[in-house]
Amino acid sequence: MKKIRLNWLLIIMVLLSGTAALVISAGLALYDSDKTSRQHAENVAGVVKKQLDWQVLKLENQIMSREYFPDFFLWKESDGFLGLCVIFEKPDGEVARSLCRGDASEQVWPEWFSDLYLQLFDPDMEVHIEVHSRDQFEGIIKVAPIRDAVLFKAWQKINTLMSFSVITVLILCVILVVSLHWVLRPVRETQQVLKAMRSGDLNARVSDFMIYEWQATAEAINKLASNLSETLDERKQLSLKMLHIQENERRHLCRELHDELGQSLTGLRAIACFMESEVKDNCPQLSTKVGQISLISQHMMELVKGLLFRLRPADIDELGFLENLKLLVCNWNSKHQDKHCEFIFTGKEEVIPPPVAVNVLRIVQECLTNIVKHASANQAEVSLKVDSEQQQLFLTIRDNGDLTGSEELIKPGNGLLGIKERINALNGELKLERSALGGLKVSTVIPIQGYEASNEAH
Repeated sequence: MKKIRLNWLLIIMVLLSGTAALVISAGLALYDSDKTSRQHAENVAGVVKKQLDWQVLKLENQIMSREYFPDFFLWKESDGFLGLCVIFEKPDGEVARSLCRGDASEQVWPEWFSDLYLQLFDPDMEVHIEVHSRDQFEGIIKVAPIRDAVLFKAWQKINTLMSFSVITVLILCVILVVSLHWVLRPVRETQQVLKAMRSGDLNARVSDFMIYEWQATAEAINKLASNLSETLDERKQLSLKMLHIQENERRHLCRELHDELGQSLTGLRAIACFMESEVKDNCPQLSTKVGQISLISQHMMELVKGLLFRLRPADIDELGFLENLKLLVCNWNSKHQDKHCEFIFTGKEEVIPPPVAVNVLRIVQECLTNIVKHASANQAEVSLKVDSEQQQLFLTIRDNGDLTGSEELIKPGNGLLGIKERINALNGELKLERSALGGLKVSTVIPIQGYEASNEAH
């Protein structure tokens, strides 16, 4: 559905309302003009009737000659007869007297107006008055408006109305534009604040407004932003705490596996070696079986060693974060002969807090696993930069796989959702885009300050 701005919508509504009002007003004005013309003709007919009655009385008393009856001399001098025609017809239909005043000499109205007016009204209507004397029927007086005069008056009225309406609508539009620019300022500011919130800036707030409704909306949005910010902070703290608990559980599990299962396998392998030397002399037919026990125990020790490294490298606290990260990349290269990953590090390792170090190790581990499972890539690059001045860590992992623009990146099963949760818990930022190599580029920015309590927990 096509969108339209509120100010343009209101202006269009004003124009449509003004046009509708103009049409209705024009119709009422035309009706009023026709009604006025009829009333004028009827009023003049009444005046003519009184004057004729007086002239008839003079005629009966032989004060006035029938030759001059009726006398239009007074009517010629009267302005009340403008725009009308007064005709006196004798009983036989002969026109004895006629008087027309106010005929429009020039047509100043358009043809469409006269056609419309003549379709709606009848300007040629006549008012008939019968004139009787004491002895006989003297004739008929006909009073009728002059068509051109009626059209002229109606056009003048419509023209004045249209000019006034157009000026009024234009003034209203100008006032509306100025008013909307001021009234909609809170809307524009609110949109900017909501856009900033959508981009992740939950510290953005809407300022106070003079209008009560806008102020109530601003307070509601600010309250919602505050609640959302508090909720996200609590969620990050809870996620970080859960990550700490998870790492502690992994550390405990690694210690148990290393101490208990590792020692048991070591003892089992020692017993197998002793049995192997004994059965060679006393029971050589069991030598093969004892050798299989030794191989199985050796295989189990390798599996346990790999499991311990995946859970938590046992030497992360002894060798340090950087050496473990290099070892992770080196083991990945050795396990996948058809692929190669290059590791680049710049900065100081000692400024990286343990919580960040452990989670960065997990992120790199998960990304390398995704490259093997989901990307048809044979080259990868892990770049780690520590900026001590900005107190930030920049991690970039990219590959040369085949990435399509319509592909949904963050989805269940590919590990990126877990990576995003880890980065959010560390107050970091995650960006996924197409790399220069052609595959996926995972870029993260993680702050490396404010982890004193976490360091103690570790």
